[in-house]
Amino acid sequence: MTFLTAEGQDKPFSATCDAMDGVSGWVPYLEVDDLPAAVENARQHGAEVIAENLKGPAGDASFIRDPGGSAMALWKRAPGM
Repeated sequence: MTFLTAEGQDKPFSATCDAMDGVSGWVPYLEVDDLPAAVENARQHGAEVIAENLKGPAGDASFIRDPGGSAMALWKRAPGM
């Protein structure tokens, strides 16, 4: 994953990543308080987990596909972000 920052800033505002199980284009991130609980809740409601507990400078994320086929990421903000 490549994180993009604004000139003179150290916090990322966008990222690009390698191909992931057919996911392409823009992927919305939904901020959650408890990432493992949010992933389990999504799974119990029919979501497919694509990638789980990915670590990054802005926090941790898990990518899911909802029952309708839309990809999204559940994201727990890193301290200080």
